[in-house]
Amino acid sequence: MTELSKLEGPLAEALTEEAVAAFLKDNPDFFHRQPQLAAQLRVPHTERGAVSLVEIQLGRLRERVAELEEDITQLMSIAAGNENLFRAFSHAHKALFAAESEDDIHKALLELANSLHLVVSLRLYDGGHHQLNRKSVDAVKAAHFCGQRIYLGRLRKVDGDQFVTQAPELGSYALVPVFKGKELGFLTFASQDGGHFQPSMDTLFVEQIAEHIAILLTKWQANE
Repeated sequence: MTELSKLEGPLAEALTEEAVAAFLKDNPDFFHRQPQLAAQLRVPHTERGAVSLVEIQLGRLRERVAELEEDITQLMSIAAGNENLFRAFSHAHKALFAAESEDDIHKALLELANSLHLVVSLRLYDGGHHQLNRKSVDAVKAAHFCGQRIYLGRLRKVDGDQFVTQAPELGSYALVPVFKGKELGFLTFASQDGGHFQPSMDTLFVEQIAEHIAILLTKWQANE
């Protein structure tokens, strides 16, 4: 039986727990107007016995501050990671602007790979350092792409070997088509970490670098 239920008469009917809760909700400044009451009230606590409302409020504020500090730390970490990505891809684009051959493209990609601590590879269908087998690539696309232009996720080593040298066992990949009028090949990013590339990840940077490479290759082919 609650304290409220001990009251008798009309007051007991009107003063229910719900009514008290509604009153306090509608009057958030009640304890500011009654500071002595806030200091006197005690609330049962599973670990500390009875504590005051002020202590409860301070405890909750401390918890909220700790949560916000953790959120800020995570946001700062994400921002720093995004800045590093932007710098790495920006530098790669600068190198591609100066590229005069496919060898120059591979040099730019090697530097990008070192910056990102990933394996980065460019393979084309027609010629190049490592020629892609269209039939084998089509099999990988049929099994994994599910109608998407870009694949982000895990691959078996036998499939990863189609796109990179010494493909990681059960690693994760970003398979990005190099496309300009037609599919020229694939730009591939690979990680030993099977969870590094996820389908929910943004693909803007990798798409832009693949498009830049496609423009260069198409221009050089036109001038041959």
